[in-house]
Amino acid sequence: MYTCTSCGEKHEDMPALCFATPAPYDQLSEEERIAYQAECDSDFCIIRYPNQTDRFIRAVLLIPIIGHEETLEYGVWVSVSEKSFNNYQSHFHDNPENVVYFGMICNWLPPYESDTFGLHCNVVTQSDNRRPLLQLHQGSEHPLVRDFYHGIEYAEAQARIEAAFGADY
Repeated sequence: MYTCTSCGEKHEDMPALCFATPAPYDQLSEEERIAYQAECDSDFCIIRYPNQTDRFIRAVLLIPIIGHEETLEYGVWVSVSEKSFNNYQSHFHDNPENVVYFGMICNWLPPYESDTFGLHCNVVTQSDNRRPLLQLHQGSEHPLVRDFYHGIEYAEAQARIEAAFGADY
């Protein structure tokens, strides 16, 4: 059981490991955020560089826990095309289920030593105002892709949560 830092409620299930913003936004100074007209809320982020505009949406990556119905949940940001971003945003409050967009993860996920930034995925919408789910593309030898398809041990999930929240989560 843990007390959620967002809502203050106690929860029985595992807490999600979430990123408040995509890494490219984190790396901008306050001056750059103003200069690039960077906007970021809890679900959408846009950075307007001089030669391109990057668009990000927040999504959920579920890692199965071997032998358990529970999953380890990461709240991550993915970059998507302008067309996908606009389509997703325009249907945000009435999103049809199973619309698929191509995306790339835009956070570095612990504990993976190899870079998770830029891993290719499908972004699959859910209904009822739930954030989209990610499906990592197969064919990569990346440990995150392996864990996504084969799962992790419960002790490993606990270790990741303790590393993020402390032993008393």
